[in-house]
Amino acid sequence: MSKPEMNEITPQAKSSFLNRSIVALILIAVILPAFFLGGWVFFFVIAVVLCFAIYEMIHATGKKYPWYFWVFTYLFVFSFTYWFIIKSNAFALIEAQRSGAEFHFSLEEHFSTLDVSVIGLAVAIFGYLLMGIIGHSLTFDDVSYFITFSLLLGLGFQAAFFVRYYPFYLFGSFPEYQSQALVFAGVDGKTLIGMPIFKYGLSTSLLCFVFIGTTINDTFAYVLGSLFGKRKLNVKVSPHKTWVGFFGGWAMGTVCCLLFALPLTFCGFPMLPTLRAGNWYWIVALSIVIPLLGDLGDLSFSFIKRHYGIKDYGTLLRGHGGMIDRVGSDLFACLGVSAFLIFLTNGWNLFI
Repeated sequence: MSKPEMNEITPQAKSSFLNRSIVALILIAVILPAFFLGGWVFFFVIAVVLCFAIYEMIHATGKKYPWYFWVFTYLFVFSFTYWFIIKSNAFALIEAQRSGAEFHFSLEEHFSTLDVSVIGLAVAIFGYLLMGIIGHSLTFDDVSYFITFSLLLGLGFQAAFFVRYYPFYLFGSFPEYQSQALVFAGVDGKTLIGMPIFKYGLSTSLLCFVFIGTTINDTFAYVLGSLFGKRKLNVKVSPHKTWVGFFGGWAMGTVCCLLFALPLTFCGFPMLPTLRAGNWYWIVALSIVIPLLGDLGDLSFSFIKRHYGIKDYGTLLRGHGGMIDRVGSDLFACLGVSAFLIFLTNGWNLFI
C-alpha cells in the first residue's frame, strides 16, 4: 500500500502555521485560567471577546452606520447574552423579599436552560426595521443579517456560560441529582458547589470537554488538510478546506474528547450527574458530535463571509483572522451541547 503523497509546503504556509501556533498559545494562556477561575474573571473575558465579535459583525458588511446603530446593536447582543443572569437574579430577589430570606446575587447557580427575552427580540426586530426604513445605508438584506447574526452571537455566548455553569445548577439545585454529589466528597450538592475543588476545578470539565473537541478538530483539520488534502470540501463556502482535513480533524477531536471525559467519569468524577459511568454512551455521542458542530459553525460563518466577499472577519488574531473566525466553531458547539443536555436532563421533553 503506497503512502499518501504529501503536499508541498511553501514558506508562506510555514510562516502562517507558526503565526497560528503563537497566537493559539497566547489565547490559551489568557483564556484557560479564566475557565477555571470562573466568576467575574470569566464574565469579563467573555465580555471582551463579545465586544470584538460585535465590532467584526458590523464591520463585515463594509458599510458605515450612524452611532445609534452601533449602540443599539451592542445593547441588543449583550442583552441576549446576559439576559438569563438578569432575569434569574431578579426573580431570586423578588422571592427573597417575599419570603423574608437574604438575597445573594449569583453568577453561577441559575443556568438551568437557555433563555431569550421575547420582548427584547421584538424590540430588536422593530428597531432594525425602523433604522432600515429611515436610514439610507441599511438594506433589507442587512436587516436580516443583523437580526440573525446578533441572535446567533447572543445565544452562542450565553451557551458558553451555560456549559461553564450548568454543573452548579444540576449538583446544587436539582433535587434528583443532589445525591450524586456524594461521589466527589461525601457532601450534599449545596455544600459541594461552594467547595474550591468543584468551583475552580471539576465544574470546568464540561467546558474543557467542548473546547478540546473543537480545538483539536480545528488544529488537525488544518494540519492534515495542508499536508495531505487534495479534494476540496466545499469550494463555494471555504476554498481551503479538504475532505482529508475534515475526517482527520473529526477523528482526532472525537478521540481526544473520549480520552478526556471517559477516564474522568470512570474514576468517579463525572462532568454532570447525567453523564456518569452508567450513561457512558452519551459521552461517546457527544464526543462524536462536538467536532461536527464545530465544523458546522466554521462553515456557517464562512458562508456569511463569502456573501459579503471578505476573507476574514478581522485581523486581530494573526493567522486566525478575527475573533469570530476563532470562536465561531466554539459557539456552535456550546449551543448544540447545551440543547442536548437540556433535553437529556428533562427526559427529552421538547416543550420545556
